[in-house]
Amino acid sequence: MMRFATSTTNAQQRRLTCLVISLLAGLCVVLASGCTRLRLPQIDKTGSCLFAPYPENSTELSLGCGCFSCLSGNRSGCLTGIGSSCCLTGGGKCGVGGCFKSLLPDPAFPEPATPPECGVAPNAAANPDVCVDGSGCQECADGPPAVLFGCESEARKLPTTGKRGCILLSPQRIVAPVGGEVLLLSGVCGDDGHLMVREPLEWMLTPDSVGHIIDVGDDDPGILHRLAKTPKADKRSGSFARGVTSTKKMLITRGNKNLQDDVRLEKGQTWISVSSPSEGTSRVTVLAPDSDCWDQRKATATIYWVDARWQFPGPQVLVAGTPTSLTTRVTRSEGSIPAEGWVVRYEILNPEFATFESGTNVSEAVVNSNGDATVNVVPTPGTSGTAGVSMTVIRPAGTSGDMPKMTLGQGQTTITWSAPRLRVRAGAPPVVGYEQSFPIACEVANPGNLDAENVSVSLQLPAGVTVENADSFARIVGNQIIWEIDRIPSQQQWDIQATLKAKSTHLLEFQARADQNLYAEDSVQVDIYRPALSLGIQAVVQPGENVQVGQEVTFNIDVTNSGDRPLSNVNLESVGDSGMMHLQTGNPRAFRTRDEGPLQPGDTWQIATTYVPTTPGQRCLTINATADGEQSASDQTCITVLNPIPATPAMSARIESLPVWQMGNDQVLFRFRILNSGRERLQNVRVVASYDPQLDVLQTTQIGWDGSQLAQYKLNWLIPFIEPGQEQVVEAQFRALQPNPQSLMVVSVTSENGASSSDQYQFEIQPTVSQPARVQPSTPVLPPSTPIPEIPSTPIPQTNGSPSGPASNAAPPIAAAPGALQLRLIALDNPAEVGRRIRFQLVVTNDRDVPDSQVQLSFPLPTGTNIQSISQTMNPGGEQFRTYAGLIQMPELRQMTPRETVTYTIVMTSNQAQQIRFEVTGKSRQAPQGVSVVERVNVLPRQ
Repeated sequence: MMRFATSTTNAQQRRLTCLVISLLAGLCVVLASGCTRLRLPQIDKTGSCLFAPYPENSTELSLGCGCFSCLSGNRSGCLTGIGSSCCLTGGGKCGVGGCFKSLLPDPAFPEPATPPECGVAPNAAANPDVCVDGSGCQECADGPPAVLFGCESEARKLPTTGKRGCILLSPQRIVAPVGGEVLLLSGVCGDDGHLMVREPLEWMLTPDSVGHIIDVGDDDPGILHRLAKTPKADKRSGSFARGVTSTKKMLITRGNKNLQDDVRLEKGQTWISVSSPSEGTSRVTVLAPDSDCWDQRKATATIYWVDARWQFPGPQVLVAGTPTSLTTRVTRSEGSIPAEGWVVRYEILNPEFATFESGTNVSEAVVNSNGDATVNVVPTPGTSGTAGVSMTVIRPAGTSGDMPKMTLGQGQTTITWSAPRLRVRAGAPPVVGYEQSFPIACEVANPGNLDAENVSVSLQLPAGVTVENADSFARIVGNQIIWEIDRIPSQQQWDIQATLKAKSTHLLEFQARADQNLYAEDSVQVDIYRPALSLGIQAVVQPGENVQVGQEVTFNIDVTNSGDRPLSNVNLESVGDSGMMHLQTGNPRAFRTRDEGPLQPGDTWQIATTYVPTTPGQRCLTINATADGEQSASDQTCITVLNPIPATPAMSARIESLPVWQMGNDQVLFRFRILNSGRERLQNVRVVASYDPQLDVLQTTQIGWDGSQLAQYKLNWLIPFIEPGQEQVVEAQFRALQPNPQSLMVVSVTSENGASSSDQYQFEIQPTVSQPARVQPSTPVLPPSTPIPEIPSTPIPQTNGSPSGPASNAAPPIAAAPGALQLRLIALDNPAEVGRRIRFQLVVTNDRDVPDSQVQLSFPLPTGTNIQSISQTMNPGGEQFRTYAGLIQMPELRQMTPRETVTYTIVMTSNQAQQIRFEVTGKSRQAPQGVSVVERVNVLPRQ
């Protein structure tokens, strides 16, 4: 038991000793590892000891944000680690997903966005001073921590990558005026290549520097950063300050409203401002104390403070040829002490107008004891204009302190040498015909900046050139035209002109002179040619033939060389108007080139071209001929084009007989001729002949005879057809029953296809005497016609029911019929022509046994027609008529006796080809309902 107890006691003592050694080793590791790394021994898996031998078996924990830094004696680090959002994680990185995540509440604000990449500032294009290139930071990008403590310093293998800290500073070299304030920006690069936030920086001004620190950038951290106890910026003295990189973007406005001098800071940057009241050099060093990369954790900026002011000379305006000098004043900041020894460099940018006294266009002048740097400028003789001069202020090296040679300021001024100038520009047509008038003009300008006095412009006239007219103030002296102008102001011009004639090509030269030996000239060449091309054009159309739309028309063209030299490259262009299309090209324009070589003098090129008119009216064709030597000729011809005449039927009717017949004569013969004057066959032609009751029909032509209207004193024939151009003749034989000094025979012819015509013949029936006077016929005796008239097969109606047979000498009574007002309308000109008169005969009859009164006749005027006259047969003087409500109203017949007939002749014209429908309406006291009659007439185009 004792032995066992003793062994147990020894084992416990060994375990206790191992535990103490392990805790001491772990504590040593903790104390040696600092705040950012914690290396602990591993647990002994055998159970013989709490921890395995160290350092062969160890576990490393990384506290990226200073967690448990209190173990190393830093109490503030402990608070920082607890208050931050990071904790220990299995990976050894700083983050919010570690072992304390379940213990701490979720943050009220999310983590800030990843800072921008170091070396490529987001606003570098807008403000290149924000950040400089950080490519040098790659030298120790993956190195170990800068300082190793305790056991790590004796390890054979270096630990993992430490916390990076490459410092960036901008600008690193700058020249500033004394009393100004220079702003320096800085930042620290992190492991991920972005600027780090909440990183402390230290600003130091070297002891040999002039000036002092004015202000250091402070941050306005958020709630989380305040809890993490972000370091505060602190200016300890004029030469030392502590800063911290910002956790958000910032804008430094310098306290004014000028947007051009604002400086924008990105997240992860900080700033410091430095000023100096005296001239010299300031060297500012910025240090990142927490950086693990010592070679890159500091940077130095050099500021050269310059105590100087300068004033460049202003622009000058001088008379041409006058030398001048330029003086730049350079002084100290007080304005009274000269910057003696400094240099001003002058450069003439327009050496064509002037040079320096040394003969070069570059000169350097040293500031003298008065603070002036002067150079002399000599203008180029005979020139005027504006010369630009560039000026640069240079501070030489070694004047005070160790400052190098520096260019401090630049400016520019101008020197203008004023003088009048003359410029002449002539103009005229390049080609003019032989002895044809042409204008010539000249612009006389003064582009200088002084007035040009006593200007005289002359134009030499070569032989063969004559003057038609010129400006009112121009004088013609010999072979010259002279224009005299008292003054041409600066930057203005005068326009002069004349009209000339020439017989050959000449070079016309203008010369201008003015005071101060000013001279200018210009010339223009005018080529004179004699026309050598002549044209002739003729349309191939038969005389009296009308060209219709769609009909091809050929034009013969003659191109003749009327000169004394051959003409090369003869071309012909035919241009029709909008209603003319070329047969081959299908458009109004066609071209033709002579392929037989040059056109010799006196020869004629004969060609033909064919066009098709597409619209009616006057159609024109223009021919243009050209050849080398600016030869050209033009001619035009026109033709009248009609629409195609429609294939409308047409006919004409004519009555033949003797003008005087004796009462009782039974050989009264009337012949009716019907001619088909149209272009198509006439079908079912009806011929109706109306005669007076004083005649009694005996026999008629039997072809197509129809006696149905004999009781109405009408003869009817129906002819089956009449071919175009053929004539059909029908005849009738009458007996003269009673004398009538104005007997009338009227024939009216119509066809089934719309053609119609009419005619009338007035003759006299004389009473029988014992010895009848021998009447000489006014027309030759009618020749026999074919066929010979025969006795009508249709019985001629007899009055009083008497059988057929010869009629008695007494006039047959009017057939009994209901009494009415009768109208009969006969077209005397059918067909008619456009523009020619169209006659109608209107017969009004009171077919009653009682008188009638208040007879009113009216008709509408057909479209496209115009009334020429209305007259009664018994009153040829003419009747008055009036237009009312679109109707032509004829004079009222106040009284018509029983069986009385009144005949009117109505004459009208038509302005277009058409078929006229002429309707006349009559009303009377006995016929208030009215009666009407219609007649149609075909109007053809005028031949």
